[in-house]
Amino acid sequence: MKNTSNNIFLGFLALTMKGIRHRPIRSWLTIIGIVIAVMLVVVIMSLGTGIQSMVNNMLQKFGSDLIMVYPGKESVPVLGFVGGQKFRLGDLADLENIEGVKFVLPMDMGSIATEYSGDKQTVLFHAAPWKELRATMEESQGITLLDGRWPTNDDVPEVVIGFKTAMTQYKKPVRVNDDIIIKSSRFKIVGVMSEIGNQGDDNTVYISMKLFRSVTGRKAGAMAAMVKVYPGYNIELISRQIKSSLSKQEVVRDFSVLTPQKAGKIVGDVISIIETGLIMMALISLLVGAVGVMNTMYTSVLERTRQIGVMKAVGASRDAILSLFVIESGVIGLIGGVMGILLGIVFSFFVGILATQFGVNGLFNFWDLDFGGFFVVLIITFITGIISGILPAKRAADMEPAEALRYE
Repeated sequence: MKNTSNNIFLGFLALTMKGIRHRPIRSWLTIIGIVIAVMLVVVIMSLGTGIQSMVNNMLQKFGSDLIMVYPGKESVPVLGFVGGQKFRLGDLADLENIEGVKFVLPMDMGSIATEYSGDKQTVLFHAAPWKELRATMEESQGITLLDGRWPTNDDVPEVVIGFKTAMTQYKKPVRVNDDIIIKSSRFKIVGVMSEIGNQGDDNTVYISMKLFRSVTGRKAGAMAAMVKVYPGYNIELISRQIKSSLSKQEVVRDFSVLTPQKAGKIVGDVISIIETGLIMMALISLLVGAVGVMNTMYTSVLERTRQIGVMKAVGASRDAILSLFVIESGVIGLIGGVMGILLGIVFSFFVGILATQFGVNGLFNFWDLDFGGFFVVLIITFITGIISGILPAKRAADMEPAEALRYE
């Protein structure tokens, strides 16, 4: 009995594959809708772990004892930087009077024309006092120099070069103790940063705040600041005190005070919004795919009306006809699921490679793939195909043999 059931199922499967081969264009157009839906889901699953890992690494580099202060609202921090608002250095210095604050690191940045060994390039500069910058990077962020030393005097024309700036920005790799021309002023390169892992930090030249203003002619002030907190103090309480202190100044009315915990929450919320949007797109694509399967199966029923009549005339039961068309719609869904998973993995792999080129490592890892989750996706696409084919299959099963045989 079991062998008979298996033979019947294999026979239905063979008829199903034959039907799909005989309608290749329509079948593949139907499958594409399911493929797109599954691809989106697989991309979310494949890159989700890497994104979360990347975010955790970024937050670790942020430093558990650091508080970020910048113009603009937390939800859209870029607008504050674009607007060119700057805190007064005196207002930032007042923050050091808050109990638990070790020091405040004011920061500024901007692109400046440079020349190294005759090669002219415009490079992003990061300006800050050397003493506080070194302490922030080494003690809080675990970032050290690959070669050379940190400058110690803010008045001496010395700079530290970011890893990628040193290795790839100019035609020749930058070497410690060489000179670099910054807007017609000669500076000595005294250090090269180790690789941090993101474009913003690795493609940067570090300079003292005082010399940055001298070279660029910019007015005094800071685009942002890092507040370093002594161990053992409540960083959330200090962040509220910073807000209270800065609310008294008149220069930057909208500003944000960001702790590591709050930064993690904001990033997590953004990732959740992106994932939700992609999932909604996937559901819409899956719905479109399901409608496509249903349309294909209805057309298949019409095209095979005479065949259905012949099958019924030779003794095929209603359940057999129903099973044939349900299996065919399920296989269409399954094929779309398999292709979607494979293409989703390939797409995620190339996204990971592209991200590596921009300094974002570990976004895709084959060993992090959730194959159990992929199996669930296959089951869902198979069931979606079956559900989409039930109504067309029922129509085929309910046909009267005599009417079906007369159909032209």
